[in-house]
Amino acid sequence: MAQLSLRGRTFGPWAGFEREVIASSPHTGWARFIGQRTVRLRKSPFLPPDPTRTYLLPDDLDLSEDELVELSIDGGETKVASLARGSALASDYEWVYRVAGVSRLSVPLPRPYLDTDDFLARLVTNWRAGEEDHLDKALALQLLSCPRTALGPGGIGSQSFDLSGDPKALDQLKRSIDLNLPVEFARPNSRFEMNFFSSKDDVAALRRRMTSGMVEEASYNYLKMVDPSHHPLPQHVPTIIYHSTFRPVNRSPDPDILEFQLYGLALRPVVSENMLDSIEKLLNRLLEETDPAYAGYNIGFDQGSLAKIAMALCRLYRKDRLEEEMLDRGRSWFKELYRQFADYRLNFTRPGGSSRISSDVRVSYAHDRQGPHDMEVLREIHRGVNEVGLDYVSFAGLKKALRRKATADQIRDSISRLVQGGMILSKENDNLFRPVRRYDPLLPERK
Repeated sequence: MAQLSLRGRTFGPWAGFEREVIASSPHTGWARFIGQRTVRLRKSPFLPPDPTRTYLLPDDLDLSEDELVELSIDGGETKVASLARGSALASDYEWVYRVAGVSRLSVPLPRPYLDTDDFLARLVTNWRAGEEDHLDKALALQLLSCPRTALGPGGIGSQSFDLSGDPKALDQLKRSIDLNLPVEFARPNSRFEMNFFSSKDDVAALRRRMTSGMVEEASYNYLKMVDPSHHPLPQHVPTIIYHSTFRPVNRSPDPDILEFQLYGLALRPVVSENMLDSIEKLLNRLLEETDPAYAGYNIGFDQGSLAKIAMALCRLYRKDRLEEEMLDRGRSWFKELYRQFADYRLNFTRPGGSSRISSDVRVSYAHDRQGPHDMEVLREIHRGVNEVGLDYVSFAGLKKALRRKATADQIRDSISRLVQGGMILSKENDNLFRPVRRYDPLLPERK
C-alpha cells in the first residue's frame, strides 16, 4: 500500500488536535501570512492554508505567524479568478473576509490512542527481535524529531549500521520507516521532513535547506554512507541491525503511529534558562557519561546528542517542558544506544556488505576542517561576553564588529558550525549567542 498523504485525507486518520480544530468554526486555524495584512488559515500545522478563504486584517490588529486563532468576521465578498470555458460559472474563486477581531486559542492536545510503550512496540512490528537492537528507540527518536534548541536546528541525525549479513537489511529498514511516514514528510517540507542519505549530494542539499531556514526540523539517516566524519551534518544516535530480522507482518500504514507522530511534532517543549545550564554541564561531562572501558576506541558522538534525545523524549512521553527527568532518561537512552554501538563495533565488525564499519568511523560532528572565519566569530562572541560583560552577543553586533573581515552569510555559516559543534549556544531564532560555559568539577557550583 502507498504512503498516506496528509493532504489527501478525507475521513482521517486525524490526530486529536486536528479533529478539534476541523470541527470548530470555519474561521479557526493556524495563521499564515500571504501578503501585507492578509492571512489564510490552516486546519493543521502540517498542511498548507485553505486557498479559498482569505482574511484582511485591520491596521490596529496584531497577529503572529502560526498562531492558532479564531477570527471574527465583519462581512466579505467572493472574488472570481476565472470562468469555466464557454460558461458564466466560476471555475476558480475565493472568499475574502474583513476581520473584526481575533481570539487566540491554546492548541488542544488530546492524548493519542497509543501510549508510549505501545507506540515503541508498533514501530518494530515488522522486525523480529527489533527491541534487542534498540531499533524501536532509534526509530522513535528519528520520527518524533526534536524542535530547534539553543544547540542548533531541529531534528535527529542517525547513522545506520548493518551487521546482520542480510544484503537487503538497509533497504528493508528504509521501507519499514517509509510505510508509516506521510508522503509530505518524505520530501522537502518546511515543517518536518525525514531524509535518507546515499550520497554527499544528498547531505549538501539538506544542509543548504537547513542553514537557509527552509525547513524547521529535519531528521536524517546516513543509510548507506559509513564515514560521516567528512559530512557537514551531525549524528546523534546509531540505528543498528544485528539481531533484528525483517518480517513484513503489517503491509499497510498504521494510523495510530501517524496520530502519535503528529501529536509529538505538535509539542514544542519549553527549555528554561535553568535547563540550559544543566545541558551545558552535560556537555562538559560527556566522557563521564560513557563507559570508560571504551574510551580508547574513539567512540565518538555529537556533543548535542544528550539534549536532542531529551527533547525527543519529551514528545514521546507527552511533556511540554524539558525537565531533569527527561534529561536523566535521555542520558540512560544515550548510554544504552552507544554502549551497544561500541560492543558491536569492537566485537562484531563485519567488513564488506551494505554497511562496512571501518576503524576511522566517527559519529561526532567535530570537524577536522574549520571554516575560514569560525575562530574570528568565536573570539568576538567570547570578547562580548567575557570582556564587555554582555549576557549574549547579537548577530547585528557580530556583523558590525566583523564587517571588514566577513560577510553576513559567512558569519551565519560559521555560527552554524559553532552551534552544532557545541562551542556556542543560540537563542531567539539564531540572533543571540554566547559561548558554552565550561565547568570545573573541582570548583564549587556557581550560584
